[in-house]
Amino acid sequence: MAKDTAEAVKKIARTNPLADLLEFRLDAMESFRLPDMIQEASKPVIVTYRSRKEGGHNPEDDETRARHLLNAIENKADYVDLEYSMSPEFRDHILQNRLESKIIASVHVLDNTPSKGELNGMLNDLAGTGADIVKIVTQAQQLEDNLRVLDLIPRAKEMDLKIIALCMGEKGRISRVASLLFGAYLTFASLDQGEESADGQIPVQKMREILKVFL
Repeated sequence: MAKDTAEAVKKIARTNPLADLLEFRLDAMESFRLPDMIQEASKPVIVTYRSRKEGGHNPEDDETRARHLLNAIENKADYVDLEYSMSPEFRDHILQNRLESKIIASVHVLDNTPSKGELNGMLNDLAGTGADIVKIVTQAQQLEDNLRVLDLIPRAKEMDLKIIALCMGEKGRISRVASLLFGAYLTFASLDQGEESADGQIPVQKMREILKVFL
């Protein structure tokens, strides 16, 4: 999370030795030079331009967000986060022109955790896109919500899908650790406390300490 390229470059330098991958949240930036940011990263990069309805910070339309994601692909971003809710014409165009970038097809439910049936339906929809990785993130209102989301991981394995599945919020923090133990493709951590890109993220150094106990 950064406001401009200069701030991003400073944070990238701090994050390089701590993380396995770096996510650039372009929607939170007032301005950015993506090639400069990618060049500074010594680890693989995820480029994200989150929509306002799925937790983003900028009310850009689908066409504008798609243009930024295609630019990320052209600049050899390792991963691009593509929301399933994006208009099909833009979503399909990105999927068909992914070049060497891996596409993470994502759904973010900001206010609750849907039923098991609804979550399975989301998983099937995401699988149908042909994306390289699928991602389902919900808001945990109670601890039991984590179990429904984590249950998507073994189901995705049965479908031969790579998946990111976790819950946001204070009651979803446990899923950010447990998802890796269940076999999720990756989890997210903040650089520091107060710099979270989503509610419930754990600072990266603390996350590493926790994971050392289990992995």
